[in-house]
Amino acid sequence: MPKSRNRHDESTPLRSREEPIGIRRVPLFLLASLVISCAGCDSGGRLPQTTSKEYSAVVSAFYAGLAALQVGNDIYAEKKLAEVTQHAPGEPAGWANWGVLALRQRNFDAAAQRLGRAHELAPRDDRIYYLLGILESNRGRSAQAIDNFRKAADLNPSDLRTSYALAQEIERQGGQGSEEEFQQVIDKIIAKQPDNLAALLELCRIAAKRGDAVTLKSAVARIAARSSAWPPEVREQFAALEAAAAGTDLRAAAVRTTVLRNALMRVPEYRQSYATLKAPPGEDAQPFTRFLLLASPVWKPAPADMAIAFEPQPIADTGDGRWSWIGAIEPGGEGAPIVAVANGGELRLSTKATLPFPGGPIKVAPAPEGVLQLDFNYDFKTDLALAGAGGVRLFRQDSPGAFADVTTETKLPTSVLDARYTGAWAADIEADGDLDIVARF
Repeated sequence: MPKSRNRHDESTPLRSREEPIGIRRVPLFLLASLVISCAGCDSGGRLPQTTSKEYSAVVSAFYAGLAALQVGNDIYAEKKLAEVTQHAPGEPAGWANWGVLALRQRNFDAAAQRLGRAHELAPRDDRIYYLLGILESNRGRSAQAIDNFRKAADLNPSDLRTSYALAQEIERQGGQGSEEEFQQVIDKIIAKQPDNLAALLELCRIAAKRGDAVTLKSAVARIAARSSAWPPEVREQFAALEAAAAGTDLRAAAVRTTVLRNALMRVPEYRQSYATLKAPPGEDAQPFTRFLLLASPVWKPAPADMAIAFEPQPIADTGDGRWSWIGAIEPGGEGAPIVAVANGGELRLSTKATLPFPGGPIKVAPAPEGVLQLDFNYDFKTDLALAGAGGVRLFRQDSPGAFADVTTETKLPTSVLDARYTGAWAADIEADGDLDIVARF
């Protein structure tokens, strides 16, 4: 993966080694020097003309890379976003998106170089400052993260996620005055969105920590006005917070806000208000969907192709057998899809790989969701989870024609592995950015 960005040497105006001998030579010489100097400066910030083939190539690479980045196809995203920076080195959105990819991969050195280049090209863009703040926070550099988040918030005060990120980093850094400054930022968020339940709860917590009884009681009263529709167990936790806020030990109220926050996660209103302050795990670094300096393309639908026709073609030889399931498996990277067929006893791929299907003693045919494609070991190759009447089995792809059974490596009990299933799905249950497998009985 490229870890360095193209830089150009700053050209300096050439200077004459002899005194000008005529008034007409001075303007000529200065003009030549200016042309040489500007040409050198432009080499690192070049943007293609919108009428050129290179512009079309940049548009294609940018949106292909963006789509790959959004769906997690890192290999293709890396290739296409690198192309954008090569064909349009002066477009900051290309560098920023390439930096987002590195940031998500936790390749912080590459992210710093790419985001740094984006910032050089667009020094007043709040979203780039926000990305730099995320980068520095992940590197454990709170002071630098705070500086970047603060600049982003100053440029775009209406972005509540930036303000909340700033508040969190201030509290994380600690030190004298950090709790007071945290509260000031939360106050600004509430001023812009007075009914944000998550922000009001944060105000309760920090006011309790600081011993600010007046602010605490005011915030609790504002929350109380909206608590009547909560589930009984949530209202019980809120009653405990009210009691703590009315007492003399306000530190206890700070603990109660944390307990209440956990209980409120089941309340849609709270989840919606929290989502306006913080993105889901793994989605905080969002890519640019439009150019910053290049003109955005004008999209026009292509005329209908009334002459298109389809002709049936035989699929690759899958051998003899009666098959009840057929599908296409993406091998990963840029390989062509693999045709796969299955019945209650086996899954056979057009690459000649054959995997046992857990159909049970009577070999029950797989359901439509019986073959799950996912990359469970993060090597950019598609692995398989097979779920059927005889249990669930996991197969790691070593190559398109070779899959290894790694079911026992999961250390799951036999009661789970050999249960009767009707299908399997991939889902991020813990919202931690990692895919889990959900199997249905």
